[in-house]
Amino acid sequence: MKTSVLSAFVLVALVAFAAPVREAKVLHHPHYHDGQVAFSYLGDIWTADESGANVRRLTVHVARDAYPRFSPDGRWIAFSSARDGNMDVFVVPTEGGAAKQLTFHSSDDMVLGWSPDGSSVLFSSNRRESFTNKLYSVSVDGGMPVDVGADMGYYAGYSPDGSKLAINRKTQAYWRKGYRGANQSDVMVMDIGAGRFTKLTDFPGMDRWPMWSPDAHIYFVSDRGDAGIANIWRIPEAGGEAEPVTSFSEGEVRWPAMSADGRVIVFERDFGIWKLDLASRQTSAITLRIGAETQESLTEVRFFRSEADDYDLAPSGTRIVLSIHGEVFTAPTDEGDMAQITSSPWRDKEPQYSPDGQWIAFLSDASGREEIWIAPASGEGEARMVTEVDVLKSSFAWSPNSRQIAFASSDNVLRKVDVGSRRTTELASCEWGSPESPTWSPDGNWIAYTRANHMRTRDVYLVPSDGGEARQVTFDAYSDFAPVFSADGRKLYFIRSDRLEAALNDQPAADIYVVTLVREERDPDEPQVEESEREEPQAGPRSRGRGAAREPGEIVIDWAGLERRTRQVTQMAFPVVSFAVSPDDQTIAFVSRERRGPRSVPVIYTIKPDGEELTTIHTGRGGGPEFGFFGQRSGISSLNFAPNGRTLFFQEGNSVYSVSLGAGGPAGPPSGRGGSSAKRVEFAAQVKIDKPAEWAQMFDDAWRALRHRFYDAAMHGTDWEAIYARYRPLVAQIGTREDLIDHLEMIGELNASHNGARPAPEGDGRGVSTDHLGLQLERDDGAGRYRVVHVYKDGPADKDWVRVSEGNYLIAIDGEDVRSGDNFWPLLNHHLNEKVEVTFAARPSGDDAWKTRIEPISVREFGQLQYERWVAERAEMVEELSDGRIGYLHIQAMNQPSLQKFEKELRAHRDKEALIIDQRWNGGGNIEQQLLTILQERQYQIWVPRGTKPSYRPAGGFFGPEVVLQNWRSGSNAEMFPAGFRALGLGKVIGTPTAGAVIGTGSYRLIDGSTVRMPGVGVYLADSERTNMENYGVQPDIYVENTPEDNLAGRDRVIEVAVQELLKELDESRAEVGASIR
Repeated sequence: MKTSVLSAFVLVALVAFAAPVREAKVLHHPHYHDGQVAFSYLGDIWTADESGANVRRLTVHVARDAYPRFSPDGRWIAFSSARDGNMDVFVVPTEGGAAKQLTFHSSDDMVLGWSPDGSSVLFSSNRRESFTNKLYSVSVDGGMPVDVGADMGYYAGYSPDGSKLAINRKTQAYWRKGYRGANQSDVMVMDIGAGRFTKLTDFPGMDRWPMWSPDAHIYFVSDRGDAGIANIWRIPEAGGEAEPVTSFSEGEVRWPAMSADGRVIVFERDFGIWKLDLASRQTSAITLRIGAETQESLTEVRFFRSEADDYDLAPSGTRIVLSIHGEVFTAPTDEGDMAQITSSPWRDKEPQYSPDGQWIAFLSDASGREEIWIAPASGEGEARMVTEVDVLKSSFAWSPNSRQIAFASSDNVLRKVDVGSRRTTELASCEWGSPESPTWSPDGNWIAYTRANHMRTRDVYLVPSDGGEARQVTFDAYSDFAPVFSADGRKLYFIRSDRLEAALNDQPAADIYVVTLVREERDPDEPQVEESEREEPQAGPRSRGRGAAREPGEIVIDWAGLERRTRQVTQMAFPVVSFAVSPDDQTIAFVSRERRGPRSVPVIYTIKPDGEELTTIHTGRGGGPEFGFFGQRSGISSLNFAPNGRTLFFQEGNSVYSVSLGAGGPAGPPSGRGGSSAKRVEFAAQVKIDKPAEWAQMFDDAWRALRHRFYDAAMHGTDWEAIYARYRPLVAQIGTREDLIDHLEMIGELNASHNGARPAPEGDGRGVSTDHLGLQLERDDGAGRYRVVHVYKDGPADKDWVRVSEGNYLIAIDGEDVRSGDNFWPLLNHHLNEKVEVTFAARPSGDDAWKTRIEPISVREFGQLQYERWVAERAEMVEELSDGRIGYLHIQAMNQPSLQKFEKELRAHRDKEALIIDQRWNGGGNIEQQLLTILQERQYQIWVPRGTKPSYRPAGGFFGPEVVLQNWRSGSNAEMFPAGFRALGLGKVIGTPTAGAVIGTGSYRLIDGSTVRMPGVGVYLADSERTNMENYGVQPDIYVENTPEDNLAGRDRVIEVAVQELLKELDESRAEVGASIR
């Protein structure tokens, strides 16, 4: 294979005066036609000669344009664009002109290519009609897109005569490297007319982006071969052995596309565009030198009105410190001027006032690492770095004398630093995770913190601030966390949760407890000071667990009897997520996250330390930027008492509020804002954003966060530093945030699941949301109308007054006549009223038409109806095939609603002899322990009230034979479940291997609101080898997979095999048990 470089000096005249000319990198999605190459760059579609000459910017739009494909005659280019907030299909003349929109659904449509005759555009989309993407074509003249007839599909290309398609029915993320498993892409051929499918490749790695050549071969990208590098391969269209076409030993091939004449393939490699001449198999880099600007301004002055990422209250109570888009400001709580503390391209966050009010500490990555810095609170003077430890700092706290800072870190060590000398001292470490929530005793002698144990529950510990042995303070088997000292230092408050391990969306009980650290010489509930004798609190440092409201004496801890001196303060029906203690120790303010229908609503209460006088202070809106208990959003955070103890500050959403504690009322069911007198703290700040510098910071931040938080310290065997060195220089070429997110494909080098980056929501009001009528409509070209073929149960059209049934015809939507082939989605994207007027008729002529009003549902809600239809069909199959002997249930996700549904349906199937537990298409969550506990239950007693028939105990569980169904889309916790099911001997597993995607993950927020997933918890089998379940894939006991033909015909071969297996087991070995259960 020969390699050459084509280059030319090109200047785009339109913007030559504004941008320097340079060799363009980070070019995407190339296509080739007759000496020209089309590609996406800076969010637009471009064309150029293959020599690099005549570069033209074909589209000029602020929205992202991508995936350009020449029509076979070269006159048009089809592409996808996010002009309506999602990717739709457009076409534009190759010579330039106005773009024409062809699709109008709010799901993303990815252009794949053209039909050989140039009459239609092929694209992939997930319109919630199935569990995966499907393939559609849309006429260049417009109209309703047509399903091409494949049961699923992500990438595809037509055969030269248009009678067949080469398809990838499934795929991994394109940027993930080295994956081997059941969720990888193979090449399959579909005979469109006959509806037959033939699998050409069966490699456990990647066989992606099939391209059908006139030479009777199908070309594709594969990482097969000893080097494991993605190269172009080919295979005979009739099947046979695959052979390599390119042989790169480094630099992956991505996004290939074949010219219409089958002579050339262009592709991405090494962040640029390459060409492969198929006749000679010569590859050459196409070098493009472009001077152009992005469509968005690279420098922006953004105004923030009363919006901040984090805040803290000054000890005086008269100012707050704020982090706003990576900069630190202070603002008055009432009236006065703002002051800017930091100004840099780096990210400064989580500011805290020192107890004496003279300094502000914050986290910053200005040094290239996340370190603690301090700056004068006056805004005068330079900030300086006080730590120099290459770890992430999860939380930190000032000492009462403002001379030291304690901090917890990602290497599971609790440290303190002297801010004057910058000397850092290790205080404590933990084998089971990072210490959390360090807080100083008022006398400065002790630091309380939370520490995990081998059960992954948490306890509160105390460690001497000058070093020494850390000692346990709380001893409950549940989790104790978030310690806060009383202002006199004699007591330590904390939250106790009764959940050993939370399930997603669960509501564990969590209340405030208190332990008295000194001997109690009198009844703690006996009033010590009459109200008339109580002194007015004086201005000064307020208690938040970091300081005290009055000078404390030295506390001598009585370690004996700590458990006996621990008592409960609150008894809430919903979990407490955070709290604060007033400076005079007389009031506790706390947030409870309460269930209000489908929403979780945060409510602020106050209570006396003796548990009396529970008062509702403020009812929140629900949601918000801060995560509360067990990583769920609490909506309200950062409670801080003012020095007078009668005003409470807090953050809700991105705003800071204050509320007078005299404004509340007796606790009761919160309603609306609860009559709260909460007042927003008003401020205005402007931040100058240098976007290229910010994108560089975001890239570094994501790389650094993964370096410290990825579950495997060896980074799956990658050289993470070398990967940074390879990708980082290209950040200078990035011109849009979407380009940055694409460039974070660096993450794919880890070959890990639960990974990836997501851009921040635009928040500019752009975008459409396609609504659904709850009907399945089919084109009836003979009648010239759409015919109703299914009314979704419990959907918006499943109402008595709608009077629509199968066989009726759709005549009009909101008065607009709808004919067969018309694209009616625009009518459901923009409708004036909440309900849509729909006209139906029994005859296509419409002479018997009637009008009705339907309140349409969202795409997501339609997907749920489609799911429920799929489940009902399988339950009916099982009932029929087993003659009613076997029950069936499906677990949609590993979350709390699914757990509740599972328990309910398990009871409904108690009279069945056997049970099928289907968890195909289940993406995971965290309830496998609860499921397995329920399924391990065994019958132990019979309950017979007088005069009644017997019932059996326990009330839960199932006691007959069971099987679990899985497939290649069963992932994460839906892999841990079948693995545990088999390990515990509960039954057989049937289906395909699972995805091999098992890591506990979280999410890390970047400076602009974009997020990067953080897979931080490894999961291993309890075998002698301690097998890592990531990239493992749970193998079934009985392998069976539905073919595309099965899926299209509505047949479920997996269900059939499961029924056969259970009937066999019932008849052979468990008939007697089944009869006794009945």
